[in-house]
Amino acid sequence: MRCAKGIVMRIIQSFLSLFVLLLIGVPGWAMDVTVSVSSVKVEFGLPHTPDNLMDGDPSTAWVGGGIGPGVGQWIELDFGIPVRVSRLGIFNGHQGKGQFHAFRRIRSGKIVYPDGTEVRFWLRDEPGEQIIECAGKPSKSLRLVVESVFPKGEVTSKVKLAVSEIKLYLTLMELPMGDEAHGAKQKEHTQAPPPQDPNSIVPEPLVELLREFYVRQTSLADDYAKLFAEDVRDRNDFRFEVFKEIQRQRGTYSVLRTAKVDTGGLGFELVELEGSFARVRVFGAYRVKVANLDRNLEEDSVFVVTKVRGEWKIVELEGEEDLF
Repeated sequence: MRCAKGIVMRIIQSFLSLFVLLLIGVPGWAMDVTVSVSSVKVEFGLPHTPDNLMDGDPSTAWVGGGIGPGVGQWIELDFGIPVRVSRLGIFNGHQGKGQFHAFRRIRSGKIVYPDGTEVRFWLRDEPGEQIIECAGKPSKSLRLVVESVFPKGEVTSKVKLAVSEIKLYLTLMELPMGDEAHGAKQKEHTQAPPPQDPNSIVPEPLVELLREFYVRQTSLADDYAKLFAEDVRDRNDFRFEVFKEIQRQRGTYSVLRTAKVDTGGLGFELVELEGSFARVRVFGAYRVKVANLDRNLEEDSVFVVTKVRGEWKIVELEGEEDLF
């Protein structure tokens, strides 16, 4: 069970007793930030350089080059010294007059830190500033990697990806002596659900089924197995009972049973629907609060479900042998 991996037998009760938090939006030209990109579209008389990403003018833009619609393109921000970036403000696409639909826009991606930490994000297909929540950890650089774009395109597509502006929101924190060494953290908040493809809407009963999966799985609910189709229910029920017994032996069972799960940050997209079977992508993040642990857990999975006697049930989670 993915959500149980970070829970130990003894949870240390430590809180921030004193902190000063300041969020400020900083344009790149006000800081010594080096911007590098994976590629640049070369077009005579129309500079699409990475300098446009932090010039304070959303009407200019960086436009990626190379082959393809933009998946795999990246933008790297090098600060020179450790900086705590809490949020990024992204002006998606080319926001010059009449240019927004002339270029592709980021749909989803990830922020990659030098130590390998990754934070996934999703953007809406609309102009204006959009906020990405970051890990908030001190870092000398950040890399944004594009994983999907609006609209989807062919590998040989001539319509390229554009980003107009990036704004940095810095967090200045003052912690009690030794708190960082003991892992003191800010309280999490429930993330907004990622934007979803309007052509891939999932029926509400299916959405409710999959939300319940995360709630019951995380809290070791006794009725967890009822979410599954009858022909796979016994197998999953047996595995789940084995897992619960392991938690009893570790002393974590009673703690997990009190877990509160908020699935408001999850998005749902219909991948395939054929007869009584469907494949649904669940992505985004769900928030888990248990004891003094408050964490947003990232998710991007595809469920296979079936409709039996008018009711949707889970058959499997693609790519995983076990569902916990």
